[in-house]
Amino acid sequence: MRISGIFLTNHVQWVGCQGSRPELRGYACSLWKLFHTLTVQAAVRPKALINTGLEDNPQVVLQMMRKYIQHFFGCRACAQHFEEMAQESMDAVKTLDKAVLWLWEKHNVVNNRLAGDLSEDPKFPKVQWPTPDICPACHEEIKGLHSWNEAHTLQFLKQHYSNENILYKYTEGPADSNEREFGEERDKKGDKSLPEKLSVNKEDKILDPLNGLDSKPKVLDQLIAKNGPVEDRGKKAVDSIIQKETKQSLSFLGIGFSNVDMSLCIVLYIASSLFLMIMYFFFRMRSKRWKVRYNRPYV
Repeated sequence: MRISGIFLTNHVQWVGCQGSRPELRGYACSLWKLFHTLTVQAAVRPKALINTGLEDNPQVVLQMMRKYIQHFFGCRACAQHFEEMAQESMDAVKTLDKAVLWLWEKHNVVNNRLAGDLSEDPKFPKVQWPTPDICPACHEEIKGLHSWNEAHTLQFLKQHYSNENILYKYTEGPADSNEREFGEERDKKGDKSLPEKLSVNKEDKILDPLNGLDSKPKVLDQLIAKNGPVEDRGKKAVDSIIQKETKQSLSFLGIGFSNVDMSLCIVLYIASSLFLMIMYFFFRMRSKRWKVRYNRPYV
């Protein structure tokens, strides 16, 4: 798949949002996690927005999320539902902590609406989150009815989406992970043959630039033999440009006129001729009318 020169792989391996089937969870789950993390980080690190022009906007992450979903999210029905929720209550968000709670609350609204839907993963049912088993303090019972303790819920969200819970293992490339594993094995085994390998690699690295330098003159010699010296080609190019510019000018009565000058002269000549013809017919018609008006027939 190619988008504006960027190649995307056909195979995507999700980690934290891997569903029981390829079509479940995945992108939508990762998008929710991303925006939850952004709202929490904006609340935990408000100084990160200083001098950006957005430090006084507690809805900065929510508004960016709203625009992204509105214009780029593939599920248009989902985008419409989110836009309706945003129009309903997003303006009431006045602090960064309220932004964290607003997104958490709306996520639970979406989970409640999609519970039992075909898009629900049976191994990851859409429930009201966080569940009592992972955050007992987030749940309360008032007069026999379930209620959320927003203070404990906010504390849980800030801890759950903190930097400490971000696993950077999967952001490393395969080369980095292989080198790290090789280094760990080397430290454990105490391999003594490694210095010899390093010395060989070092010699190879020293020889490679020499080979590269030797190969460059050969390439230049081939180019010169094919197209001639660089200086001669430069002179030829300059001469061709001068000749081209010279051909564009014309010698007319010993005076150099360019094609543009000649075109302007022709246009002015035609315009002057038309103007004179119009004036001629105008005065002729006027003189005829004058003669008819003051004509005195003989008696």
